Amino acid sequence: MFEQAIGVPGNRIHAIVNGTRDITADTDLRLCKFFRLSEGYFQRLQIAHDTLEAKREIAPEIAKIKPYKPSKAA
Repeated sequence: MFEQAIGVPGNRIHAIVNGTRDITADTDLRLCKFFRLSEGYFQRLQIAHDTLEAKREIAPEIAKIKPYKPSKAA
């Protein structure tokens, strides 16, 4: 079984696939080793997903924020 090959409980993979658990550093390292990917690959995907979700949720609030403009030196 897949979970045995990477040394994690089956419910961890199930929860990740169902979107009820995030990818941890531990899981990322195991998945990257198994799939021969660079370390951090799955965490970068997790961060991209989380950022997109946050952007969708708080877009109206973000739109109200005015970028910082430093005053000109005298």
